[in-house]
Parts: sequence; structure tokens; C-alpha cells
Amino acid sequence: MRARPVPQGRPIRNTATTPNNWFPAIMTTIANVVSDLAHDLAEDDGQELAAPGKKLLVVDDIEANRIALEAALAPLEREIVTANSGFDALAKMLEDNFALVLLDVQMPGMDGYETARWIRSRPRSRHVPIIFATAFNHDDEAVLRAYQLGAVDFLFKPVHPDVLRAKAQVFMALQERTAALAEAQRRDHERVLADQRQRFEAEALRRQVELERTARGELGKLHEQLALADRRKTEFLAILGHELRNPLAPIRTSIDLVREFPDRPIPSRHLDIIDRQLDQLTRLVDDLLDVSRITAGKIELRTESLDLASVIEFAVSASKPSIDARRHTLTITRPEARAVVVGDSARLVQVVSNLLNNAARYTETGGRIELEWGAEASTAYIRITDNGVGIASSMIDKVFEMFVQERVDSDGSGGLGLGLALSKRIIELHGGSVSVKSEGKGRGSTFEIQLPATEATMPAGPTRAHHRSQGARAMRAIVIDDNADIRDLIAQLLSLHGHEVLTASDGQTGLDMICKHQPDVALVDLGLPGLDGFEIAHRLRELCPGLQTRLVAMTGYGQEQDRRRAIDAGFHVHVVKPASSEQILSSLYG
Repeated sequence: MRARPVPQGRPIRNTATTPNNWFPAIMTTIANVVSDLAHDLAEDDGQELAAPGKKLLVVDDIEANRIALEAALAPLEREIVTANSGFDALAKMLEDNFALVLLDVQMPGMDGYETARWIRSRPRSRHVPIIFATAFNHDDEAVLRAYQLGAVDFLFKPVHPDVLRAKAQVFMALQERTAALAEAQRRDHERVLADQRQRFEAEALRRQVELERTARGELGKLHEQLALADRRKTEFLAILGHELRNPLAPIRTSIDLVREFPDRPIPSRHLDIIDRQLDQLTRLVDDLLDVSRITAGKIELRTESLDLASVIEFAVSASKPSIDARRHTLTITRPEARAVVVGDSARLVQVVSNLLNNAARYTETGGRIELEWGAEASTAYIRITDNGVGIASSMIDKVFEMFVQERVDSDGSGGLGLGLALSKRIIELHGGSVSVKSEGKGRGSTFEIQLPATEATMPAGPTRAHHRSQGARAMRAIVIDDNADIRDLIAQLLSLHGHEVLTASDGQTGLDMICKHQPDVALVDLGLPGLDGFEIAHRLRELCPGLQTRLVAMTGYGQEQDRRRAIDAGFHVHVVKPASSEQILSSLYG
């Protein structure tokens, strides 16, 4: 490469005579500066970037050099700002934007290299072109260092004015064109964003319309479901009233007959009717409470290893009166091997008995009921088949829903619609399932329970505890209940069995009587107004620490947590109302 002639005959150090490896460094630096400038001006990162400045910054620690450089650049008709050190230059950069920086290399304190590094470190000024100028003969390494710091050129003093102006014009024009290109790109980018935003808003509006249309459809379905639930609730309340009045009617009639003919002995048949109808009322209330407990997730299972034979035995015994009353034939198929499950005996008996009662209820008089159970592989099963009224195909999937009366009895009633829903949830709590099959109206039905089978060892049977009402010593008892009927009847029951009985209608009176008489047993209603049963037990521990009285809690709350709360309060036994005479008498003894 030939050396260029020096304009106007002034001698300068020709940059073309520098080593050939400077040229790639120069071009790389210029490309990087242009790329950084375009990127910074076009990038939309939420910060407003400074536009390219119009001023020139001359940095040199020697005043004569600053004056000479300022004179050389004056024909460019740009405002020229001077700085006498690197620190001064950085201060000027903080105050203003510049189109070009002419930077002396050798300065005291902070040299040109360090000054350039700080300029390049700030996003606002990292794209400003920097031309290094020095009067010293630097080696290639120093020059390359300047380009690596972002310099666009490296000149040696004395600098020819025309060369300096030409280079300055080139770099400033390049910067301005790059800035203009970046601005055009920014506008294009904004236009693209606006188009995208418009498409997005249109799509969002379309989706919103679709969502609203879907929501209206879902709202309509919910409205239908709510209307169906409301209709079922109304039907349920009507049926509940019917089911409650059915057992109350014979009880009312039996009581009226006794009152009308007080001198005549009460027929045993009347007593059987009252007892049977009372059991029916109790079952209705228990079903309602069980549904509430399961819905609230508060039902608790007392599980143990069970032979299904014992569950079947108790369930058949409980359902036999209903089956015999309609003169049905019950066929029982027993398995050759035992079928053992882990479950709550009382709850499983409740489910099987409910299915047997349904089979008896919805089968015409003189019908057939088949019961079989066993185990296949790891699954135990119980099947109950009848030749009764059957189930319509449209109701097969709904019979286990709450308040659904899937079949109608001969008297037009269909039950509360709780039994099957309750049975299904109890079986599911055992990890099993219950299903139904029917070929349609008048074709009978088959209900099948499936439970996980186990090979667990059967525990020894529980020892039955008998109350010692007959032949036992007379006891002194206190009955505390704010319900006069309950209080008087329990007192009469105890008196007829030879016990000495005192009564109290409120908690404070009962507490005083227990402290004064210290009876053998006290039957206390937990829901007393004012001083309740729990508070009575608590105060007795404080007032009579050596008291030997057996405390019996009488309450309508029968959940496991209710029993634990009573025992924790100091009661010896927890009795749920309505309690039979045998339960009340058994509670007197430990």
C-alpha cells in the first residue's frame, strides 16, 4: 500500500504505514460501534435512550493542543467543548451528548484508555465515536488496545487539520445515518407492534365473545341444574313430611286409644306398633345425620377385620321383618371360603340392610330376593337381586344421587332418596364401589357391592356386656334434663327397676344436688341452658375431687368427636338420644 501525500505539504504520521493487522481491528471497531448504536437506539427496553449529539468533545491535558485541535475543527461549524483531563471529560459526558470525542492518550491521573473505558461503560455514551490522538510512538499492542476499547481511529500528533476534519465528518455522518436508520427501524417496529396489538385486540375480542357465549351456555346449564336441585329439594321436603307422618300416625293413634280407655291394659300389639314406628323415625333421623356428616367429611369409620358372613347375618336379621311382612322368599348363597374385608361393621351392616329393605319394598308381595357373597381374587362382593319393579334405563346413572326417588312403592311413595346415596358414599369410604343393573321397568334389579378383600387374621369376638338391672343393688340416681318429658320418663324407668331417683331441671340445681347427695350415678343432659353438662363435669372435679358418682352424658349429638369430648370432660359413658331402656340401664354400670 502506498503512502498518501500530505495535504498542503504539512508533515504528519501516515496511518497507512502502520502494521497491516491494524486494518481488521479498525474495521471491527467501526462495525461494533455502528452495531451498538443501532441496537441502542432501536431497542425498546422501557428506557429512553439519548439521541446522537451535535457537539464535539476535545480532551487533552495541554492547553496549546486543545486550542490547535479546536481551531482545526472549527470549519465543521459544530459547538466544541474542551476538557483538560479524563475526569473533566467524564463530567462533560454526564452533562451533554456528543457526536465525537477526540481523546489524548497520555494524560496524568486518568489516561485516555481508562477514560475511553468509562465512556464505553455507560449505555448513554457507549456508541459515541472516539478518535485517539497521541504525540508518542506507541507499539502495535497499545494501538490494538485502543481499538479494543472502542476507538474508531488512532492518530499521531501533529495531526493535519484536513485529515482530522475529514475523519470527523466521516464518523459523525456515519453516526447520524446509523441513528436515522435506527429511528426508521424504531418506527417500523412501532408500526409492527401496533399491527400486532390491533390483531391481538381483535383476537381477544373474538375470544371474549366466545367466552361470553360459552358462559351464557354454562349459565343456562347451571340454571337448569339449580332448578332441578330446587325441584328435588321441594320434592324431598314433601316426601320427608310424608315419611315422618307415616310412623307418627300409628303412634298418635295408639296414645289416643290408651287415653280413651285408661282402665284397659295396653295391648302388646300397640306397644309393638309404637316400638316399630319409633325405630323407623330413628332410622330416618340417622340417615339425615349421616348424609350431613358425609357431606361435611366428618364421618369416621371404626375399621377392623371382618368376615362378610357376620355382616350378612346382622343385615339379614335387621331386614327380616320387612321381608317377612311382604311374604318374600329370601335365598342366600354362601361361599365355600371366608370372605374377609377391613371395614366398619356397623356401617357395612347398615348398607346391606338398606339394600335388602329396598329390595323388599320395591318388590310385589310374594316376590323373590337373592343374596350371595364371596371373594374373587382380591375383591370381595355382595350381590342382592330381586324380581321387583326394576329401574328405567334413564335412571340407572342417577339412582345413587341425593334426593333421587328412582322407584315408586305401591302406595305412591318413593322414599327420601337418601339410602342409596348414603350407601354409595359409605362403600367409597371403604375403598370400594356399589353398582346396579336392571333390564328395565318390571324386570327386577341387581345391586352389587365390591370391597378390597384381605387375608388379615380375624380378631376374637367381642365379649358382650350385660347390664345388671335385675338382682343388682338399688342405686341412688339423679336425672338432670331441662326436657320434662324425658326427665320424668327416665326417672320412672329407673324407679320401676328399684332405684332411688332425684331429678333436676337445670344445671346449677343438678350440680348442687350431686355435691349434696353424692349419688351412685348421675344422668346429665349435655345441652342444658345456662350451666351445661360439660361445665357440671368440670365443676364437680373442682368442688368434689373425691366424688365416686358415675357420670352418664345424655345427648342428641352422636359423632365420635362428641363422644371423645364428653369422655375428656369427665363423663364415664356417652349415650345418644333417643336411647332404649336397655341402653339407659346398661349405662348405670361400669
